[in-house]
Amino acid sequence: LKCFIFYFMISITLKGGRVSLMKAIVVKEAGHIEDFVEQEVDKPKVNADDVLIEVHAVSINPVDNAIRKGIMPFKLESPMILGTDIAGVVVEVGENVTDFSIGDEVFTSYKVNRGGGLAEFVSIPEKYVLKKPKKVTFEEASALGIAALTAYQLVNKESFQVQTEETVFVQGGSGGVGTYTVQFAKQNGAHVIATTSRNGEFLESLGVDEVVNYKEVDVAQVYANKANILIDTVGQGTATLPVVVEGGRALTPAAPIAANKAAERKIKIDRITYRINTEQLKDFVEQVARGDLKVVIDEVYPFTQEGVKKAYRLSESGHAA
Repeated sequence: LKCFIFYFMISITLKGGRVSLMKAIVVKEAGHIEDFVEQEVDKPKVNADDVLIEVHAVSINPVDNAIRKGIMPFKLESPMILGTDIAGVVVEVGENVTDFSIGDEVFTSYKVNRGGGLAEFVSIPEKYVLKKPKKVTFEEASALGIAALTAYQLVNKESFQVQTEETVFVQGGSGGVGTYTVQFAKQNGAHVIATTSRNGEFLESLGVDEVVNYKEVDVAQVYANKANILIDTVGQGTATLPVVVEGGRALTPAAPIAANKAAERKIKIDRITYRINTEQLKDFVEQVARGDLKVVIDEVYPFTQEGVKKAYRLSESGHAA
């Protein structure tokens, strides 16, 4: 069993199971990372439209930490089994399922308010499940959920879409969402500037044209009026807004950008929440299989109580890269 960190996400590999019980790493109530415990729980029920997946990898995103802390507007049933970006093997299908068979290698990005990934098995409605190409690892497939969807929808949001030859400034280029954002922006033909503190060569390998060490320069001053669009992935959009030309655009999935600051220079702003889109996920995994999209895996941990704690600590630190 193993668990990997994909920048700000975690993945866990699980094999084997029991007839009616399964191993899970749970949090009984919202609280601290130290509250994770290993527990036997009921194996999930397989409804008529569901696919039962033996989990081989699960990515953990910042939203999972937020759910764990109890700061989301919803909470999972206790004991909470976190994780919704999952890859594994089909072991059972509901009576209405037609597109999957036992033994299929699959992946999914399911609803964050359902969870279920940090366990040996998870039952997911068929419409959210996709087949995994043999060339793509379970770890790579499980990392194509929230982060890649968020990045793609930032780069291609209607009326904000990155255009050929535009300059894009990506705040947080080496994070989970950032690594995909720079790649999708390059696919659209943009000139990409991205910030990091220690991963310059890595970002260049992803196609970034200009790497900015935000610890060494005053980003807002040095790069003032350099970008047509700012994509802020870390919640520093207001502070970074001066990089955008007057009349430009700025987007974030994190802390909202101050509307009054944007209005001063007629910058159009928005904050997005990702949407599950299986067609986009299918495209992403095919790109990975062809070598056109890179998935970066940083650390590997065992699927144990302590392994999950270590992975969460790294994810929460913001310095997984």
